Amino acid sequence: MNMSSAFHVLLLMAGSLVGVCGVSTKGIAPNNSIIAGINISSTAEALHAASINLSRDSGNGQPLTPQNNYNGWVNPEDLTPMPQCIAQQDQSAWLSVMTKCTSKRCTSHFGFICTHGQWLTQLSCLSVEFSPDVVRPYLPYCGRSVLAKAQLYQWIRHITGRTWLVDVGDGNGLQNLSPASLAKGYAPFDVTYDAPACLTSSASTPSMELFQHVIASCSFTGLTQHTGNAARPWEYSASLKSMIVLDTETVGYDLIQRSLGGGDYFDKECFCSSFTMDTDNEPCSRPGQDQIDLTKERLWLNATCGPTSLSDHWTDRLKTTGFAYIPVEDWQWPRFVADMSKRVAELPDKCATDACEVDSRGYCKVRRAVDRACFCHNISYESCGSSCQMFETRIEYVKWLHDLCGNVHDWHGLPDTWRQLAAPTVLDLIPWRWTMKPSKDSDAANITGVEPIRATETCPSNEWKLGSLALVNLSALLAAYIGGRTTIHRLVRSFSWHVSPRCWVFNGIVVASLQLLANWLNAFLVQTSPGYEDVPLVQSILFWCTMPRPTWVLILLLGVKSFEPMDLSPAKSFLFAEIILQFLSSYYMVMTVNYGRQHNFYFGGLERVERGGSANVMYAGALVWLAFNTLAIFQLLRVLRYMRLKEKLTRSLMDEIRVSEETPLKRGEGRDKEYGTLSGEGINKRVSQKVPVGLYGVVVITMLLWIAQWLFWGGFLGLSLEEFCPPRLETLTAVWVAISLAGITVGTTTLDKRT
Repeated sequence: MNMSSAFHVLLLMAGSLVGVCGVSTKGIAPNNSIIAGINISSTAEALHAASINLSRDSGNGQPLTPQNNYNGWVNPEDLTPMPQCIAQQDQSAWLSVMTKCTSKRCTSHFGFICTHGQWLTQLSCLSVEFSPDVVRPYLPYCGRSVLAKAQLYQWIRHITGRTWLVDVGDGNGLQNLSPASLAKGYAPFDVTYDAPACLTSSASTPSMELFQHVIASCSFTGLTQHTGNAARPWEYSASLKSMIVLDTETVGYDLIQRSLGGGDYFDKECFCSSFTMDTDNEPCSRPGQDQIDLTKERLWLNATCGPTSLSDHWTDRLKTTGFAYIPVEDWQWPRFVADMSKRVAELPDKCATDACEVDSRGYCKVRRAVDRACFCHNISYESCGSSCQMFETRIEYVKWLHDLCGNVHDWHGLPDTWRQLAAPTVLDLIPWRWTMKPSKDSDAANITGVEPIRATETCPSNEWKLGSLALVNLSALLAAYIGGRTTIHRLVRSFSWHVSPRCWVFNGIVVASLQLLANWLNAFLVQTSPGYEDVPLVQSILFWCTMPRPTWVLILLLGVKSFEPMDLSPAKSFLFAEIILQFLSSYYMVMTVNYGRQHNFYFGGLERVERGGSANVMYAGALVWLAFNTLAIFQLLRVLRYMRLKEKLTRSLMDEIRVSEETPLKRGEGRDKEYGTLSGEGINKRVSQKVPVGLYGVVVITMLLWIAQWLFWGGFLGLSLEEFCPPRLETLTAVWVAISLAGITVGTTTLDKRT
């Protein structure tokens, strides 16, 4: 149905509801006293006005044919069409006046014989008969809309010449209307489709006038239109002995000298003042009525008439999207929805309902939505599996739950410590999932670190932990210094000492094994302590491999001094042992770097986090370790290459010397052999010079690895505090010192007396 046809339906419906506004034809008759009071000049004014009116534009672009005025009598079709507000009421009184002023008149004579007669209407009669008493019953209905009243005013003025309707002054302001004349503005007719059926089928209180009839009384079109035969708006029916209406004019927005275009509209002020609703018994609040209809009703009245047309608490019980109802297309799950139970995954469908989305005009657009309260009262923190309760997934899950349900009335789905859950905890910053602390002080199974950690009396301080590492390093440095000086002096004095070619490999394995033995023994001591039974043994051994060791000093003291007869086996033993231990420590170092990368710890992810500074140091140490370890591998390959080359040249020279001692040399051959030997010795000398230089590079890189391990452990101890609480730390330190000294002794014992 288009707008024009809808408007015509309104007119027909309004016309069929005659009597609703109290309009009746009984008792309406011309007022003779008013007729007696009209003088000749007034009548002449009325005739002149009528003559001007009848030559005006019809509204459809075609001018009316000028009337044939037969001494004050005109054809009915030349009269102005009936106003809209009169057509919407009982027209009998109006037609009675028109009929009274219409009779058959002779318009053509042949002598004294009438050759043609017509039904004509007398203008002076209309001017007198349309008295204020005739207009008065129609005015309450026509006066609802300022546009309808102005249209009626123009019709009366053109017919009667009066400048008022019923009382003098009631036409003031109707001559020059403006958009401001529509106090509350207007709305297109199609907004009535946004009103629920329970409202559009209801009646105003207390008049009991139907909603649709009120809308019709306040309606107008963008441009004045005709709703019948525009060329013949009136006709006298001889059979009915009455004037009949063939055309009416709609109220047009162009009455205010502005253009609104096509379409049908209604005056908001007119509707809101004519239609009243019982706020205690709303049409859409009756038992069995859907709550969405109540929401549509209140939103429609608020958008049309404002909140004054509703009760003070009209916003209660509204089903609108936004907070209480989430549009289905706007619903968002967290990333780990797959870990939620089937019951939770089905909740959005079970809690789906219709809700109103308020459009830009304030009216309801029905959309499918999820009832937030329904969903939230069926979900809690425990509704998701373990993956929802670990670090970033836990943080995202808690924030999602709080944002979704935090403001829902009577919802308690988060634990009391949800604020700690929504931020990284100390244990979240540690890449591995085990701790070294007594289980009686904190639940070992609690991997989220939510519960506050209680300090224990047996847990050593952070200073003592760092002091133990320093003591182990200091004792190793002292032993290496003393043992290195003794070995160097012995080597200088004894040129005839000989080393087994592969002795340094065996000794390196022994040194690394002794270090692992110390780690195992300490891990065993920890695990056998009361409350530490859950501490993993292998994990502890590997973790202690990351402890800083002063290997660079051992290599420096035992291998870098450039003495020709000096043996490099001690340095190679400790270097080989360090390679083994660094390889084992890579398990935790690589884990730390990868964990930090995954959780953005290297790019600002630790800002404003508890103990974030210590965590930064730990992750920086692991990253530095990884970088220098890569460089160390490259440098070590170069050193090993030169070592192999030196050993190969050394064996070659020794073979030539042995041959020269056992076989008599010929004169010519001796000279050649001598030159060859000197050439080989020169190459060997150059290669031998490259080995210490390469070892210097290894020493520097090993020292940097040692610093990186110190950073790692310093940051870890500052971060972990009571999470790393080894028992009997003084005993553990003593074990490390003793076995480290034993390892240094074994590493420097690489010389055998030649047999």
